[in-house]
Amino acid sequence: METNQISVYFHWPFCESKCPYCDFNSYVRNKINHKEWLNAYLNNIDFWKEKLENSIIRSIYFGGGTPSLMNPYYLSLILEKIYKNFSLSKDIEISLEANPSSVEKKKFKDFSLAGINRISIGVQSFNDIDLKYLGRKHSANDALAAVEIANSEFVNVNFDLIYGRQFQKLIDWEKELNFALSLGSQHLSLYQLTIENGTAFKNLFNVGKLRGLPNEKLSKEFFVVTNKLCKQNSFNQYEISNFAKEDFQCFHNLNYWKCGNFISIGPGAHGRYVFNCSRFSYENINNPENWLNKSIKKKFPIQQNKKLSKLEQFEELIMMGLRINEGINLNYINEKLDIKLNNEKLKYLKDYKFISLKNNKLKLLLKGKLVLNKIVQELLV
Repeated sequence: METNQISVYFHWPFCESKCPYCDFNSYVRNKINHKEWLNAYLNNIDFWKEKLENSIIRSIYFGGGTPSLMNPYYLSLILEKIYKNFSLSKDIEISLEANPSSVEKKKFKDFSLAGINRISIGVQSFNDIDLKYLGRKHSANDALAAVEIANSEFVNVNFDLIYGRQFQKLIDWEKELNFALSLGSQHLSLYQLTIENGTAFKNLFNVGKLRGLPNEKLSKEFFVVTNKLCKQNSFNQYEISNFAKEDFQCFHNLNYWKCGNFISIGPGAHGRYVFNCSRFSYENINNPENWLNKSIKKKFPIQQNKKLSKLEQFEELIMMGLRINEGINLNYINEKLDIKLNNEKLKYLKDYKFISLKNNKLKLLLKGKLVLNKIVQELLV
């Protein structure tokens, strides 16, 4: 590895149920052999040991799926193996995604003792009716209790909310968000509901049965109000959908958006790394049982490993970098990739206040954030 700092991601692919809006690589299984999965993760750590020997691990993230369904003791063994075999940053961030179910809440203290120092809770809504629309199994009271318990066990707490939900009124979202901002967490991930391919919501949408979604005008109003209320409450937007109090940005996710290097372990998980002056992307085997079987046999469970061209790296930098408030350093793109953006397009976007461009640093303004995908498409053509 030719990088000093790197992130490690573990994907736990199982959930108690599949949410209708979710397009992640997650599955529902009646029985899971946790010990086999532990051994599979440990074997994969061995696979990467040689390539990581000159790197410092800056963050570890357990995502999914619902990784808080894992046995906390087994999770501690995974972390113990990393501690024994790799160099770690002194301020390493170790995150775990969790849901507000009673089973998972009882584990919060055990996860903290295992080494988790940042938790991210999938609240999604504090409205019981909307939780049912979203296919969630917990109640609003469950969610509130989970946030309160998390705040007592962790110094770095995030929870997710979805807005622009079916039949949701702007004034109701304002009340809900103000309530969320008052709960004492350090980070909020606030996502506007999107209808993704391969989801139950998409199937309903295609046949005209997904009612009550906001129109384009209301969607913009949701976004503007979200940014305004967070700013008023000292939650700074550092990425399109992520807001944090000072010094509580999620390093792990920032590393993704800055196109840093990260190793991913688990079914369907993607990684990026630099080796012999070239940047590579890879993808783990998607099916959980196939990934598990190969990993247990100590075979590398990768289905695709690809050297990225300069154009592909450029496209990744634009798509990811425009999401964060600090923007994109065009000097880096020019020097490292020998690619320049179209000056006429940049002038047009700047003149119409979609972007700011100072000292060759490209950033989206609020107007540009509202049409992020269109601007990305424009710059890549």
